[in-house]
Amino acid sequence: MQRKTRYLVSILAPALICLLAQRSPGADKLNTSYISTTPGSSSVLWVAKEAKIFDKHGIDATVIFISGSVRGIQSILAGEIMIGEGGGPGLASARLAGGDVVAVAGNVNVLPYYLVSQPSIKKHEELRGKIGGTHIAGTTAEFALKVGLKRIGLDPLKDVNLRVIGGAMERMVALQKGIVNFTVVTEAGKAMAERLGYPTVVDMVTLKIPFPQNGIFTSTKLIRENPEFVRRYLRAYVEAIHYFKTHKETTLKIMQKYSRLNDRKILEESWDWHAKFMPESPYPPADGYQLILQDMAEKNPKAAQANVKDYIDTRFIRELEDSGFIKGLSRK
Repeated sequence: MQRKTRYLVSILAPALICLLAQRSPGADKLNTSYISTTPGSSSVLWVAKEAKIFDKHGIDATVIFISGSVRGIQSILAGEIMIGEGGGPGLASARLAGGDVVAVAGNVNVLPYYLVSQPSIKKHEELRGKIGGTHIAGTTAEFALKVGLKRIGLDPLKDVNLRVIGGAMERMVALQKGIVNFTVVTEAGKAMAERLGYPTVVDMVTLKIPFPQNGIFTSTKLIRENPEFVRRYLRAYVEAIHYFKTHKETTLKIMQKYSRLNDRKILEESWDWHAKFMPESPYPPADGYQLILQDMAEKNPKAAQANVKDYIDTRFIRELEDSGFIKGLSRK
């Protein structure tokens, strides 16, 4: 009997050790969210998952699509997502309403949008009186469309007719079907529009408007109770940005998988743009959040009194920079 028991122990012990290792405190299960299926800034989270960078930093991540930054932030506020993607306008609205959400990283910190139109529209002046396709209120696309129109001298409320259509793909379909005359897109949408013969009438990228287009958000509660977890998440996130930039072909395959786009040119143009604009040290941009608050102050007096420092927490990216972690990635 003793011999049989020793035999069973010898067989089961290695499996038990492996199981305990898998369930070690360092391997935290996590649902994290991305907000766009367009190949672009959300690709960093896809890379962190597919290249097993989350695993490397002790995070067993399930990467979930939640359409639009407003819904992504609502999921954080509801406690359904501990940490995930969002856009600046949504965060500002949530904070002004008393929501516990803060930006801990930002991977696209300029307004990366373009206004594209039907071929009959040649100049931006011709957008006056036309129908524009937009996203739901509070999203980055909706904010960008209003900013773009203002920059060319058009009042979004008076000079055009804006219709809520939905995400980037839905807006492009609406443009193709003639439901709208123009819409707002990112670089991948611009490439797609031009392939279909729809011209770019406003290039907001050239204006270099500071803006928190996409970042990583969490709650101050999580930061307070488990800062080490946030630290490991952002370590993985920063490493995924580096991987995105330095492993082009693998990244393109990951972008193709999640976006379900097979057009190499569109994927490559999106990769080129983000490899150029995504910072190695992805600080949430204070000047971008200030711009949003200034815009919101026109209708919400609370925004004029807001302190932008309450909307961002830069400590984790600063730690990664000061420790040499970010610089060390480039030496690998």
